[in-house]
Amino acid sequence: MISLLLACQSPTEIDVDLSPVSAALEVSLTSPQWPDPDARLTATPVDFPVDFGIRKVYLDAGHGSGRNTGNTSAYCESEADVMVALAGPLAEALEATGHFTVRQSRQPGESVSYRSRLRDATAWGAEVFVSLHSDSRGALTPWHPAAGQSCYQSTDTPGFSVLWSDEGALSDQRQALARALSAAMAAAGFHPYDGGEYVGLYGPDDIPGVFVDRHEPRKRIMFLRRPTMPSVILETHHAMDPASATRFREPMVIAAFHGAVIEGLAAFFATGP
Repeated sequence: MISLLLACQSPTEIDVDLSPVSAALEVSLTSPQWPDPDARLTATPVDFPVDFGIRKVYLDAGHGSGRNTGNTSAYCESEADVMVALAGPLAEALEATGHFTVRQSRQPGESVSYRSRLRDATAWGAEVFVSLHSDSRGALTPWHPAAGQSCYQSTDTPGFSVLWSDEGALSDQRQALARALSAAMAAAGFHPYDGGEYVGLYGPDDIPGVFVDRHEPRKRIMFLRRPTMPSVILETHHAMDPASATRFREPMVIAAFHGAVIEGLAAFFATGP
């Protein structure tokens, strides 16, 4: 058992069991800056079945293809940079369980085309494709997070979401993957987005935070329908909300996020392919 003491408003201890048969991650956090003032982030221990094996996860850091850098956060950071920084530690946390091997679509500073990522995931034999993103929603207003910086913020649409496509033979598996990840995120204390601005673009699911692609057929998202393995887009947080963007830099929040993704993938593989 490894214990980490992380600096915050009041020190909180995080215990992580990285044994090959169990990945236990316990995080507890109360913060007035999270969307729900009483929200507590927790990630329960994950006990893998003895026959779980080692599953292959393709982890895509969203955007970073040519000039497509995604949104610009409330702190003037590109989505491409934030997601590639998030993907590396998540890959390490997944592999540290002893039950996942992870291939990342790109590294910091790399530009990799979307089609190259699809070919890479297929050639590697990935069993799931998880693309990490941050969302941009709501009415934007200018603000200045630091001297000399001018960005936009929006504070009225917080929360995460998981997107999937019901096109083709993998529909049921994609939905199961989306539901497993969303349920684990919500159980850990992350706030699911209510989908208010998704009307006409994504349809809601029975599980909060899960949405199916409803763009016009020619505008539907490639990474939701083209991978040859179950795929989802995980909108980790609302990048334009300063509180959410700040919290997603904090070690305790990142640790809880890692635990939720581990739990969600473990649940999917335990009942899925």
